Amino acid sequence: MRPKFWIAVGVLTAVLAASCSGSDDADGADPPAAPTSTEAPTTPDEPAADEPAADEPDAPVDEVRRVLRIGYAYPDVSAFAILSDKFSIGDPEIQAASVLQAWRRDGVLPIDGIDIELVFGNYNILDSEEKLGVCTQFAEDDDVFAVIAGRNFEVGSECLAARYGIPVIDASGLPRSTYDRTAPWLFTVRADESRVMELFVAWADRMGALDGKRIGVFWDTRSEEAVDTLKAELAETGQEIASDLPSDGEGIGSPQDAIVVQRFMADDVDFAILLVSTSSVTNYLASAHDQGFTPDLLWFEWANTLTDVSTQAYPQELIDGVQAMAMGRLGEIAAGFDLSPEAVTCVDDYEAFAGEDVALVSPESGETVQTLFTCDLMSLLLEGLKGAGEDPTRESFVAALETVTDFPLATWGNLTWTPDDHAGVDQVRTVVWSTACGCWTAQGEFENLG
Repeated sequence: MRPKFWIAVGVLTAVLAASCSGSDDADGADPPAAPTSTEAPTTPDEPAADEPAADEPDAPVDEVRRVLRIGYAYPDVSAFAILSDKFSIGDPEIQAASVLQAWRRDGVLPIDGIDIELVFGNYNILDSEEKLGVCTQFAEDDDVFAVIAGRNFEVGSECLAARYGIPVIDASGLPRSTYDRTAPWLFTVRADESRVMELFVAWADRMGALDGKRIGVFWDTRSEEAVDTLKAELAETGQEIASDLPSDGEGIGSPQDAIVVQRFMADDVDFAILLVSTSSVTNYLASAHDQGFTPDLLWFEWANTLTDVSTQAYPQELIDGVQAMAMGRLGEIAAGFDLSPEAVTCVDDYEAFAGEDVALVSPESGETVQTLFTCDLMSLLLEGLKGAGEDPTRESFVAALETVTDFPLATWGNLTWTPDDHAGVDQVRTVVWSTACGCWTAQGEFENLG
């Protein structure tokens, strides 16, 4: 019998897991609450944000002559955090406000008389209607200039970019075709999903991990583009897929979770690749544990499953010592690495603003990771605004983002965007899971696999 604990945790860890190449639907959801705002300092004669004043070339640099509304969409995980505080991501509004205050303290804002007003929208990560509701609010009610988006907002980001022509910087990687449909407005911090597959096969092949293996792939149907890339890359290395099982999971598991192990066993699979949500991974591993099925595993960052919090929920007998391809700074604390300068600044600014410490310990908490996520999104936003000119437009903001090169981040490797590629980080490093510490540990430095 499958242990109830693993199944329950599988549902909980959905807060950290996106459906593989899209967003999950939940019927009957209420529309999201109206977003709150953090307003820029104003003067009595200052025009409203949607009614910019005429340029005044002789005005002092620190005089606010225009305020840009910036939307921040972030996931609401409060219901899960009540069950276990390890799932908490803290308060992204306070995290963003701490960055904004530091910019004003250091004279970064206003930029040539341009200041920022933050407006916020949160969403259930499994509910596409809530994400679309945030999109509509930002575009039609708040009239935002641009949006930064946390994990699992994909359908909302596509809505803003494709329907309204609003620039979006999204934390998550998306299917490669999404960038074409939303051009030129959508940027992501992470690499696109097909690029992840290209890098994974190159990384695994370099280690000789695929040689002579009978490969089984369990994949979400919304990730078909990525799976097609995976199959093509495996074929380039002379590998074939022995067992191919799609899943129609909705972010909290699927009926296929119960049969995939039997299918893999029947097909003599000895190397499993899982492109499904954290909940489906949990169910798969529980079933494999029950049946004594132990194929080789190599993991990679997919659907936010590669975190300390998520991995602690899995049957540890199957995963102790597993290697994974990381594209973020996961495991640096466990490895004793110094924090990056960007992370140090982020932590210092947050602690000064919020009056509480950031837990820089291993295993890494969801709140610590989210605090650094927020700083990275804000830093990229600022980089775009700096290059957008004295009277920024959405077009000039996009053009500035397209020149971002080798940009250092607090939670990922360095990022580069170009006019032809709006997908982000594709540097990788190896991390190793240790059951003893309940954490991933980074191995070596980031590298480019070409």
